[in-house]
Amino acid sequence: MAEPYQKGEYVRYSCNGVCLVDDIRLDRLAPKEAPKEFYILKPVSNPASTIFVPTASQTLVSRMARLPNREELDRLILSTRGEHMPWIEDRKVRLASFQAIVKACDLRELICLASCLYQRQRALSAAGKKLGASDENILHRTEALIENQVGFVLQVSADQVGGYIREKLAT
Repeated sequence: MAEPYQKGEYVRYSCNGVCLVDDIRLDRLAPKEAPKEFYILKPVSNPASTIFVPTASQTLVSRMARLPNREELDRLILSTRGEHMPWIEDRKVRLASFQAIVKACDLRELICLASCLYQRQRALSAAGKKLGASDENILHRTEALIENQVGFVLQVSADQVGGYIREKLAT
């Protein structure tokens, strides 16, 4: 079993992106309910929000993940080089597949998905066309999730993340 998360640690929580483990405490979500221990998470991108994750819920705790350090991040980015996610022609199947990747929020898969969408965007652009609205929305959500995690680890702004990843993949 993985080490428990600690107060003050930064983690990724599902599609909420990078969160601070602000506290670990007993709390009740309903007045007549017995107190349970919760990780109290504060999303970095929305500190006014609070997420309560019951420490006893393996399902919800499994949505939390430690952030990679810079070296681990670089290895992860480099591991996507040469990966090719095939384009799924059936729009409904593609959307379901892409949404599952976004929901899982695995950084490696997100980078592969972004690459797939960029390749498709370039091919369509060469033919004078654009990505469909649902694919465009998935691309924007994917970029935001990547920028949130990578930008936080590297301590750079979101607009620097794409260049950093492209530079890593070019070397």
